[in-house]
Amino acid sequence: MGKHGRNQTASSVYTYHERQKDKLQNKYGTLKQRLGVDSTKEVDCCCLTLQPVVDGVVTPDGYLYEREAILENLLHQKREYVRQMKEYQRQVEREKQEGLETEAAAHRDRIEAFRQAERGITAAQISSFTKDDKVRTHASDALDEAKSRAFRIKTAKGEQEANHAAFWVPQMAPEASKTKLTKPDKKTRCPTSGRPLKVKDLITVRFTEADPSSSIPLISRPERYMCPVTRTALKGNVEAAVLRPTGRVVTMDCIKRLIKPDMRDPISGEALTDADIIPLKLKASGFAASNQQLSASKVTAMQTAT
Repeated sequence: MGKHGRNQTASSVYTYHERQKDKLQNKYGTLKQRLGVDSTKEVDCCCLTLQPVVDGVVTPDGYLYEREAILENLLHQKREYVRQMKEYQRQVEREKQEGLETEAAAHRDRIEAFRQAERGITAAQISSFTKDDKVRTHASDALDEAKSRAFRIKTAKGEQEANHAAFWVPQMAPEASKTKLTKPDKKTRCPTSGRPLKVKDLITVRFTEADPSSSIPLISRPERYMCPVTRTALKGNVEAAVLRPTGRVVTMDCIKRLIKPDMRDPISGEALTDADIIPLKLKASGFAASNQQLSASKVTAMQTAT
């Protein structure tokens, strides 16, 4: 076989590799890419800003935030609730006003239909020289008009769908309804977990610097913080937890070996409970064994012809 036969474009079969290459170049179909360790969040980074925290706080569920970022987020949620509540109240008032107008229109239509029917019956009784077929025609027209008004009343009240056969008649044409708003939730929620969160639930976090005497900026250090008990660097996939009474961050290995047997803070000696130990939520470590989703996909609906 010559050199040309070994090229990937020499085969008569459109291979999987060629399809993936065309997808990447022409940007169509589902594009997937594996995430590396540079795409993951460190243990001391905020879940909102994705930057190392300076004044960190943690939620009862273990999500770490910068104090300024989470307070700004909760304040924005309160402002958004006030705005949505005003819109909801305007909608309630508008629906109430429309209901009153509908009731008034229905009452007027019922009165007018009764008058039309009464005039038809009275005219039939007074005019003794009118033929019977003309009387029946006049009464039938009045009855049809009354039925048409009754249909409009039921349609306005929502008792009957506007599926009239004569869809071209303006009186029978359905109207487009506005999007109905639901009553907004008053609770402020954690932006990551979505569970209710209040300012008083936030717990101040105290990290221990690995090298306080270093002249390198803290954000540029490869190892910024460590466990104050075991001196283990808090980086990568090292599991850590926050002790609620003091806010210190220690490794889970320290908790299992040193804290769990006596349930006391190894530094202050304060008694602890299971509720005082808050494990920090970690992202994927970059390894498949971390049991996290390490791939990102993007669906592109259109294919471009070249």
